[in-house]
Amino acid sequence: MDSLDEGNIFYSDQRRDDQRQDDSSPTVLAMHYKEFVRTFRVDEVHVYRQQLRQAISLRQYVLEVDIDHLMEYNDSLTNELLQRPSHHLPIFEKAVLEAAVSMAIIDANEAVDMPDLQVTLTSSKQPISIRQLLSSQVARVVMIPGIVISASRVKAKATQISARCKGCQSLKQIPVRSGFAGASLPRKCDQPRQPGEAACPLDPYQIIPDKCAYVDQQTWRLQESPEMVPTGEMPRSVMLAADRHLVDRAVPGSRVTVTGIMSIMNQQGRRGNSSIRTPYLQVLGVKNGFEHKTSAGHSLTSFTQAEEEYFRELAREPNVYERICKSIAPAIYGSEEVKKAVACLLFGGSRKELDDGARLRGDINLLLLGDPSVAKSQFLKFVDKVAPIALYTSGKGSSAAGLTATVIKDSNREFYLEGGAMVLADGGVVCIDEFDKMREQDRVAIHEAMEQQTISIAKAGITTVLNSRTSVFAAANPVFGRYDDDKNAAEQVDFQATILSRFDMIFILRDLYDVEKDMTLAKHIIDIHVQGGATTAREPPEDELSIDILKRYIAYARLKCAPRLNADAIATLENYYVSVRQNLHRSDAEDEEKGRAPRAVPITVRQLEAIVRISESIARMRLSDVATEDDVQLAIHLFSVSTLEAAKMNDLDMEGGGGDHEQVRSCEEAIRSRIAIGARSSKAHLVRDLISVGYDERAVLRAMHALIKQGVLEQMQQGKQLRRARS
Repeated sequence: MDSLDEGNIFYSDQRRDDQRQDDSSPTVLAMHYKEFVRTFRVDEVHVYRQQLRQAISLRQYVLEVDIDHLMEYNDSLTNELLQRPSHHLPIFEKAVLEAAVSMAIIDANEAVDMPDLQVTLTSSKQPISIRQLLSSQVARVVMIPGIVISASRVKAKATQISARCKGCQSLKQIPVRSGFAGASLPRKCDQPRQPGEAACPLDPYQIIPDKCAYVDQQTWRLQESPEMVPTGEMPRSVMLAADRHLVDRAVPGSRVTVTGIMSIMNQQGRRGNSSIRTPYLQVLGVKNGFEHKTSAGHSLTSFTQAEEEYFRELAREPNVYERICKSIAPAIYGSEEVKKAVACLLFGGSRKELDDGARLRGDINLLLLGDPSVAKSQFLKFVDKVAPIALYTSGKGSSAAGLTATVIKDSNREFYLEGGAMVLADGGVVCIDEFDKMREQDRVAIHEAMEQQTISIAKAGITTVLNSRTSVFAAANPVFGRYDDDKNAAEQVDFQATILSRFDMIFILRDLYDVEKDMTLAKHIIDIHVQGGATTAREPPEDELSIDILKRYIAYARLKCAPRLNADAIATLENYYVSVRQNLHRSDAEDEEKGRAPRAVPITVRQLEAIVRISESIARMRLSDVATEDDVQLAIHLFSVSTLEAAKMNDLDMEGGGGDHEQVRSCEEAIRSRIAIGARSSKAHLVRDLISVGYDERAVLRAMHALIKQGVLEQMQQGKQLRRARS
C-alpha cells in the first residue's frame, strides 16, 4: 500500500510539472495575451480593443499596456512577464497582431506586410530609485523615475544580420538581441561539405547590409532628480536603450518614469576583466512626469480628499496672503516686503499660449542686491527647501554650459546633448547665489532662458530648442562688496540693462545703523540660537504654516489654478501704466528745460507684464481663478517698493535706452582726448574739468567706470589717480 501511494505521489508531481510546462509554452501564453486584449474591460469599455483599433487606423503600431490591468486579469501571468520579460514580450506582440486579425481590425493578408506591433508597459506602482538598482534585478522589469539629461541621435539597430560565406556563397541569418547587445559572426562555415570539396577559409562570413533587418534605436541617460539626491552625494545616472516607437519620446530635461528591463553590457576599457558588467535599461515604456515627494514622503502630485478640503478651507481665510508671507523664512527678522516677493515667486503667475504659437511666461524672476549679512543666501536656501522643484547653485561655480546645455562627445566620437541646471529645474526654481561673481558671458547665456524660457543650441551639427520653464531667484553683492554712500550709486551695480530688465522684482537691501532695529534684531538672533539648541523642534505659531504644509499647498495651487485678470483689475493696471509713463515724460521735459540730461527710469511692457504676473500669483495664493483689483493694488505696491525704488536709488537703466547714453559715450571720448596713452591724471581734477565744460557728474562717473571695466583706464593710489593703459 505504501509503495502504491508513493507511486501515485510521483505521478501526480510529474503531471503538475507537465502542466506547469504547458502553461509557459508559447502557444498557451499567446492564447492568454490574446484573450486579455480581446476581453479586458474597465467600466464596460474594452480598453485595449479600442486602443488597438485606433493605433492601426492611425498607422502608429504601438499598444500601451498597464501592468496593473494585466495583474487584475491574471496575476500569475503578470508575475512571469515581470520575471522573464525577454521571453514574454515577443509572444505578447505576436498575440496582439493575431488578436487584431481575429477581431477583423485588419485583414490577414495585410498583417503579413504590416510592421511589428510594439507593446509598451506602464504601471502606477511605486517606482524604485536609481540607487536601488542591484544585481538581483538583472533581466527583470523595473520602474525608475528621473530626468533625461542627454539623448543621442536615432540610429539603426540590426535585429537580424544576413551574412554570406566568401567560399561557398551560402547565406546565414544571425539573430541579434535587443538593447546594446551585439552579435558575433561564426569563425567557420557550417555548411555541410561534399567529399573532396575544399573547406571554406577561416572567418568566411561577410555582412550584407541590404538584407539585414533594422529598427530605430536611441540612447538616453537618466539621472536622479536634484530633490532625490542625498546631501553630499553625487547624482547617479543610468544608460537607457529606447527602440522603435519609443525613440524621441523624451528630450533632455524631461521628467519621466521609465519601465524597462535591467540588462548588462561589457564594461568598456576592461578587456582583461570580462566578469565586470555595466548595467543599463532596455526601455519598455515611458510615462511623462513622476510623483514628487516631500522629505516626509508625502506626494506633491496627488492629494487626498481630506487634504484638498483643508487647502480649500485655508484659501477661504481672509488673511491667507499675510499668513503665507509670514511663513516664508520665519527665522529671518523683518524684510516683510522681500518675504511677500518670495511668496509670489513660489506660487508664480499663469503661463499663456497665444494663437500664433508664442508663449508668455508666468514664472517670476527675483533679484536681491545688497550688503553682506542681510540674509540673501538664507532666502535662497529657504526657497530651495520649500519649492516643489528647486535647484541651488553658486555663480562662481557655474558656467554657461552648466546652467543651460552643452554638447558632449561620447566614446564613439558622436555628439549628444546634455541639459544644464535650468533644463533640469524645468517647472521649478533655480536659486543662483553670488550672481555678481559670474562671468559676464555666462550671465548673457541665460538671457533667453529667463524671458523666452527656452534654450537654443546650435553646435556640432545639433540644432534644437530645450524648455527651461523656471523661475530665477538670484542674490548679488555690490561691486565694492557693500554699498558706499560716498560713491555714485550707478557705479555699484555691475549688471547690464539686458539682464536687469528680465527680473520682475529687484530689491536693494541695506545694512544701515539703527539702534532700535539693531537691538531687536540682536535679541531675535540670540533667541534663534537658544531655541536651536533645544531638544524639541520649534513648533510654528498658529498664524504660520509648516514647511511641509506650505510645500504641498504651493504644489496644489500651481497644479489646480491658472488665474486671469478681471475687468476691474485690467482697468486699474492700464491707468497705473499710463499715469507712470506720463509722470516720467513730464520729468524728462523738466530736466531738458533746465539743460540736464533726462534721468527718468522708463517703465516698459516688460515691467507691465511683471505686475500682471505678480497679481496672478497673489490670486493663486487663495486658489482663485480671477485676479481682482485688490490683487493688482498689492502687486503695484510690491513692484513700487522693489524695482522702481531700486531704479530710483541707483539710477538703474532698466532697458538700456536711458536718455544719458549718448552723453556717457561723449564723456568717454572726452576722457580719451584728455589723457594720453601711458599718462596719468587726478580723478577729482578730471571730474571737475569735465563738469566745467557742461558734462553731468553722473555721466562722467559712469564713463570712467565703463573705461575702467574695458581696461582703457587703470586706477592707482586707491582710486585717486587714473592711468591710460591702452587706446
